[in-house]
Amino acid sequence: MERGMTADQLLASLWRRKALVGAITAAVFAVGAAIVMTRPSMYEASAVVRVEPQRPGEEMVQRTVSELIEQRLLTVRQELMARPVLQKAIEEMNLYPDIVSEKGMETAVAQMRKDLQVRVEGETAFEITYTNRDPQVAAQVANRLPTIFSEETLKLRQAQAARATDLFTEEMGSMGKAVSNWERKISQFKVDHLGELPEQMEMNMRGLERVSHELQTKSEELRVAEARRSDLARARNAVDSEAGRLESAESGLTRALVNARTTWTEDHPEIKRMQSELDGMTTRRKEAEGRLWAERAERGRVVGLIEAIQKDIVDLQGKAEAYQARLNNTPKWAHELGVMNRDYEIARTKYQSVVSRKVEAEIAQELEAKSSKSLFNVISPAGVPVTAARPDRMTGLVIALLVALGLGILTGAVLEMRDDSLRDGSEVRQRLTLPVLAVVPDMQGKTERRVLMPSQGGRNNVSSPTSLN
Repeated sequence: MERGMTADQLLASLWRRKALVGAITAAVFAVGAAIVMTRPSMYEASAVVRVEPQRPGEEMVQRTVSELIEQRLLTVRQELMARPVLQKAIEEMNLYPDIVSEKGMETAVAQMRKDLQVRVEGETAFEITYTNRDPQVAAQVANRLPTIFSEETLKLRQAQAARATDLFTEEMGSMGKAVSNWERKISQFKVDHLGELPEQMEMNMRGLERVSHELQTKSEELRVAEARRSDLARARNAVDSEAGRLESAESGLTRALVNARTTWTEDHPEIKRMQSELDGMTTRRKEAEGRLWAERAERGRVVGLIEAIQKDIVDLQGKAEAYQARLNNTPKWAHELGVMNRDYEIARTKYQSVVSRKVEAEIAQELEAKSSKSLFNVISPAGVPVTAARPDRMTGLVIALLVALGLGILTGAVLEMRDDSLRDGSEVRQRLTLPVLAVVPDMQGKTERRVLMPSQGGRNNVSSPTSLN
């Protein structure tokens, strides 16, 4: 049966079983020491990387990559632990060949994540620590990972800058087509409504004024021509009367001369007088007929002039109506043209803005490419470690020793608690209800001892035990 015991009893029991306790302690310590000593040595190499700010670039041109390079420190561990970086390092440096061949790249990447540690140092730096059995490989990987991370980061930033440039290029193309369409529409609108445009309003007003002035002039000319035709009409009657009277007189005189010639000879004075009078009458008649033909020609000219003036007046009235119609339509076309010009200006402004942003995006892309080498600087490269970081063999041996001692002590205590042997009078009195009269001493050993152990003063009146040497 199990029973409790004091510290003294525990020490005494361990001493009695010191051989067993020692054997267990030695065996457990040997196993622990073997485990500690046979574990492979793991070497750690660390490199510190500083992230350089990009403020000068932002002052020169608006960057298309909005994320500051310093902000990547917030996610640097996740990015360094990402598969693209680790897989590139594994493939480039031929890490974990057994794992890659047996279990695949994903398992190798997971193992490298366990062997890699990333710690942010301050606001602009981070530390990479890599663990490997080979110190040379540990140093090489620790120095190579910042470069791979820098290349992947810069590749990503350059891709973002290139996408921004392509976006602005595509947008510029579409906006350029829109501007060209508006220009064609406006040009066609001006062609369709030529003469009725707002910028031609002043010209139309001046044209209307000029036509109105010409109408007044032509009206005055028409009035004068009409008056001249009236005068010629009145004069025609008088001329016709004179020519008719002279013609009648000439006819009568001719008949009288004919009758006179039947009576007198040509040398007769009366015949000569009548002949002379007839010649004068004929001359006056011809003059009167000439004036009649001149008046008729003048009347024809005046009639033609009046018709030409009337035609000019009709043409001028048509021009005046055309100018007036243009002036009447100008406000309507001005509104439509204003709307089109407003939309065109909006499209042109957008196009100019996109062109400006595209130029800035191209400059920003060039700056990203030129500043790529100075964004990440290794300020503390990893050296080849001399001592192993794991395991700590001394600490492991101490822990193995403590565990071995603990197991030995625990084994001795358990055996003692399950031992029912009675070893002295106190145990007899505690575990038995009978009175103890005496204790027989153990006489074994080189020095013979005799011990009398009567029970303490009680009802049997036996004195205290006495030792005899």
